[in-house]
Amino acid sequence: MGHALWPEQCKFLSPEIESRSCPAERLSDVTWRRLLVIITGVAAPVVLAQISQTLMGLVDTMMVGRLGQESLAAVAVSTLLFSAVAMSIKSVDVAVQTFTARRVGENRDSEVGAVLATAVAISLPVGALFMMVGLLWPHALMHLVSGHEQVRQLGAEYLVYRYLGILPLILYFQIKGMFDGIGWTRIGMVVGVGMNLLNLVLNWMLIFGHGGAPAMGVGGAALASTLSTLAAALAILVMALRGPIRKRFQLFSRKNYHPELIRPFLNIAWPPAVQTMGIVFGFLIFYAILGKISVLAVAAGNVVMRIAAVSFMPGVGVGAGVQTLVGQSLGRNDPHGARRAAWAGVLLSVLVMGFLGILFLVIPVPIMRLFSSQPELIAAGVPILRLMGLVQVIDAVGLTLSGALRGAGATRAVMLVDIFSGFLLMPPLAWLFGIFLGWGLLGAWIGLLVWFTIYAVALIVLFTRTRWQELKI
Repeated sequence: MGHALWPEQCKFLSPEIESRSCPAERLSDVTWRRLLVIITGVAAPVVLAQISQTLMGLVDTMMVGRLGQESLAAVAVSTLLFSAVAMSIKSVDVAVQTFTARRVGENRDSEVGAVLATAVAISLPVGALFMMVGLLWPHALMHLVSGHEQVRQLGAEYLVYRYLGILPLILYFQIKGMFDGIGWTRIGMVVGVGMNLLNLVLNWMLIFGHGGAPAMGVGGAALASTLSTLAAALAILVMALRGPIRKRFQLFSRKNYHPELIRPFLNIAWPPAVQTMGIVFGFLIFYAILGKISVLAVAAGNVVMRIAAVSFMPGVGVGAGVQTLVGQSLGRNDPHGARRAAWAGVLLSVLVMGFLGILFLVIPVPIMRLFSSQPELIAAGVPILRLMGLVQVIDAVGLTLSGALRGAGATRAVMLVDIFSGFLLMPPLAWLFGIFLGWGLLGAWIGLLVWFTIYAVALIVLFTRTRWQELKI
């Protein structure tokens, strides 16, 4: 699929990166049909890249599920521990994409390299510090989130191998954020798909011991993800180092140190990082609540969340595409076009995620059987998978509008909404319904769905009633 790009993106195309369509119109001037084509062209590769990244975790779950409930539970909580750090630091890429898109819209392409250099200088040292913590004290970390001895042992093994890959993961996402901000979203898609395919092969080898590799079980799943991420980081770095791209955007230049950029960059970067950290910790508390119910509840919850994560990716991916178009529209002094791009993105997300929601409602049992052959786990997962189907449409709205607001630079408002609903509100509700009232796994899941609903409603209010289009970055 090619991009449907607009003039500012067209002039940045290198010989290696072509576009099928380069309309001359501003987004405020094009028809709705044309607008949907443009957004689809930019967002579709992002969606595929996001799905590919999520599939890494999904493949881990499918294969680890064959090892038993304890292994599933261990991967669930240890992945969240890793994500609490890695995804929070990685979230600096939100600022990379936002600043890059605005610079491209303002015809300041030579400053893109300074944006990327700032992101790398901020994120990699912090990642190195936490990598040492994860490598030295994995058992202590697992003691924080699990009271089951076997789950703690397996999770500690997973963390060691996973933390080895935190730096390549951070680097990959910063460079991808730059390419997405320019509008070259196919690069992230191609590299992401390749990463997922490599992860699939390595999982098959390292978890079960095929192809002459040792059978490492849970540790093999983590090592496969780490090696795949390293390959992806090297691949996207090679793309960024190619002459036409490197010269056009002044990448990896000694002139890229711009101290005056650090403060405004951090103003955009820190809210997504805090937001991610808060939400991951909210999920850790959520899984601790599930652990109070049973190991089966943790295992079933992990499977359903992995499935749901794939269904969220159209909203996340379209939101990322909208983020680029909003940022570039505001850089071109076209706020009406930015607003139109956001609502067109909402329409696309609702259609795709609504369809997936219908599948969750109609065929939950076959979907659950893809991840486990245990009847009790399937029976526990089916009701909560159906609940996920009910909130797909409202979640699509929230995920897309969050991308639009981030594209304008309103990352702090998005963070406050998510922290309130996902960290401060969701865990108490999950405990109330799941444990205090005795509703078990289904009750805990109701608390989760309240979060999704409040988040979406609040973002609709923010988008329609605030002057986000006037923010300066």
